[in-house]
Amino acid sequence: MEEQRLIDKLADKHEDWIRMAKSFGADNEQSNELVQSMYVRLVKYVDADSERIMYTKDEVNTYYVYVTLRNLFLSNAHSYKSDGDLEDSSAFGSKYSLYRDLDLEYEEAHKALFDKIDAVVNEWYWYDKKLWGIHFYDKVSMRGIAADTKISLSSIFNTLKNGKEKVRNEVSKEYEIYCKAKNK
Repeated sequence: MEEQRLIDKLADKHEDWIRMAKSFGADNEQSNELVQSMYVRLVKYVDADSERIMYTKDEVNTYYVYVTLRNLFLSNAHSYKSDGDLEDSSAFGSKYSLYRDLDLEYEEAHKALFDKIDAVVNEWYWYDKKLWGIHFYDKVSMRGIAADTKISLSSIFNTLKNGKEKVRNEVSKEYEIYCKAKNK
């Protein structure tokens, strides 16, 4: 009896591969595309040495196929999302305007939050203001500030900790608005 080819062994579990592809979040068409790409890839790279993906003489290593499908899905995920709403331009326009409004609301909340933080920090003593700026705006670590300025690490830590507490207390309302806008 003639030995079954790799593609035939893979095709025997075609429905399983489709379900596996759908589990990644792909729709029917995308799942079929992924499975077809998987067939091409496995036949191209493994057909000569099909034992690499076989548990036994007749049983395909489903994990190997899973990893191949997942890698194909992840490498193509961006292309699946890009063409989604272009068929109906009116739907695209309304979705775009909704996203634009949400982005505007988010940007306004973001700006209000940071403006409020800057206003709070500007009321502080010059030393506290300077440490805050170096740490949060210039992105220098507390240890880096201590090494550069010869100010004790505990003093820097306490100053920044107290500053964070003041900021949290003063901007809690703006932060809630920002979080709501971000999560829409």
